[in-house]
Amino acid sequence: MKLLFCTVLLVSMAACQSAPPQRRALPLPPASDIVARLKPEPLPTVPVLGAVPVSLPQSLELDTLLRSVETHFPLVLAALEEYEIARGRMQQAQGGFDTRLGSQGKLGLEGYYENERGDFSVDQPIESFGATLSGGYRIGTGKFGAYDDDARTDEGGEFRLGVLVPMLQGFSIDPRRVALWQARIGEEQAEPIVTRKRLEATRKAAETYWKWVGSGRKLAIARRQLDLALGRQEQVRILVDEGQIAAINLVDNQRLIVERQAALVRAERGLQESAILLSLYWRGIAGEPQVPADALLPSAFPEPRAPEDTLIKGDIALALEQRPELRAIDFERSQMELELALSENQMLPAFDLGMYASQDVGAQSGVVDDRGPFELQALFKFSLPLQRSRARGKILELEAKLAKLAREKSWVGDVVASEVRDASSALEQSYRRLALARENVMLALRLEDAERVALDEGQSDLFRLNLREQQTASAQASEVDSQGEYFKALTDYRAVLGIAYDEVLPSTP
Repeated sequence: MKLLFCTVLLVSMAACQSAPPQRRALPLPPASDIVARLKPEPLPTVPVLGAVPVSLPQSLELDTLLRSVETHFPLVLAALEEYEIARGRMQQAQGGFDTRLGSQGKLGLEGYYENERGDFSVDQPIESFGATLSGGYRIGTGKFGAYDDDARTDEGGEFRLGVLVPMLQGFSIDPRRVALWQARIGEEQAEPIVTRKRLEATRKAAETYWKWVGSGRKLAIARRQLDLALGRQEQVRILVDEGQIAAINLVDNQRLIVERQAALVRAERGLQESAILLSLYWRGIAGEPQVPADALLPSAFPEPRAPEDTLIKGDIALALEQRPELRAIDFERSQMELELALSENQMLPAFDLGMYASQDVGAQSGVVDDRGPFELQALFKFSLPLQRSRARGKILELEAKLAKLAREKSWVGDVVASEVRDASSALEQSYRRLALARENVMLALRLEDAERVALDEGQSDLFRLNLREQQTASAQASEVDSQGEYFKALTDYRAVLGIAYDEVLPSTP
């Protein structure tokens, strides 16, 4: 009978081995060709003026800015602490399987039964079986009453070893293992949190960067307008002195100079504002904000690419795979499913089987040699709350939460698909608007040149030329806005796909 019981117990222990739930694989980074298509072309080089080569400062590239964001931006660094938080929670959960030491002792100093007792124990929970191994040593010497004779051992004490295995409730899952498995999921759950912060930071940084580049181009337009008026002042003065035009034209051109000087001041302020805002994202080695100097401005926007060379086929499916919001929901669902499995398991009775072996050593301690050389005992424990209201209520709660989470994920998926469609539409339309804006600039420049020739031939006047120059400036500013909109749309499109600019993430485990 003893042999049969031991065999059943060992088979049960092997059968009740339980593995943690499969961990959801993190999404693979997008293919390199997709990443390349969603990056702007390199900035054009600044032309060197004059016959002698001139050393000009290198312009601030978008990749340089975003690398600074990835490595020094405070909110990204704060998000990276999620990995350390997850590691801390993991270590806390591992505490459920810590080895526990215990001891107690008792000395009978006065009385009829003077004896000494000591007990030392070691308990080790096991993740694989949901079982608990225990071992220990005890010693009891001296005089013992008949009612307390079990405390007596031989002179060398008694060594013991045992195991307790849950057979029903706690068979495949228990609170300690759930806490550990949830902590493991929590380590992966930190990844979408960090990715979301990276996407937000790089998206805002890129938008601020293109605004800064656009402000620089508008400043160049304002300077051109002022230079035209300043260069024409001497010509107007000569014409007035020769009596070919009225003297009021000199005043009018001077008024125009002052007006364009004011416009230049506004453009300088716009550039300063965008540069200061950009300093929040462009950081030094120590993480301090750096305000970019005007000399770091690119000479022009990169050359836009046609939508067919930029848009990704199957972009909605790619976004559904890459977006961190959806992955976060998957991890949350996995944790709830563990809690549900635990609650369902707690509907079962608690039925535990155990086996304990002990061995006394040393000389005989009593008159009768009743301390056997080896003892083997088996035991069982059974308990069952009849109503099991706690487990039933928890199951209802978790099933409702999972249903709610499924609906939320469906909604988030619809939002992601909508954002991808909107971003691709914005990219296509901004490219078309940019083409029209460039054509408008070309026509405005032709009209301006023609008006200047007509003025030289006496067939126009300063008012009409000023009007043409203003039209050109307005067309050029509109082109700059269209270029900014295009690159903002490209930034938004990449962000809604869930693809960060820099695929290298520091401190990632």
